Amino acid sequence: MLNNTMQENVKIAYVEDEPSIAQLLVSGLGLFGIEVKPVFMSAEDLLSKVEGPELAEVDLFFFDIRLPKMTGMELANKLREHGEERPFVLVSAWPAPAAEDLQKLGAEFLPKPFDFPDVIQTIQKLAKQTK
Repeated sequence: MLNNTMQENVKIAYVEDEPSIAQLLVSGLGLFGIEVKPVFMSAEDLLSKVEGPELAEVDLFFFDIRLPKMTGMELANKLREHGEERPFVLVSAWPAPAAEDLQKLGAEFLPKPFDFPDVIQTIQKLAKQTK
């Protein structure tokens, strides 16, 4: 069942190189009380802030798979190699990565364009695992 609002505040960091798509997710999830902040335009931007305070409160990460320079999959691998344990959701308009690759990362996949009931249910499931 899809709750209209989350019981607890959930904060998501999002890496998306298309500002209009990032804004769509920020606005859409905001209607459900989910904060998408910070939003990074590249994997390198997130990596430069990984030790900073703005990521300390993040519950989970959304990464676009097709990013300039470093892909979302590469970013997820790099973060896991450095001990990041919070959930990852990889998103793309392209086909999903292989199930075994997602499983190795402990990541979920969601297709674009976003189906907000699916997005919310995925967030609710992952948020329960982290709380």
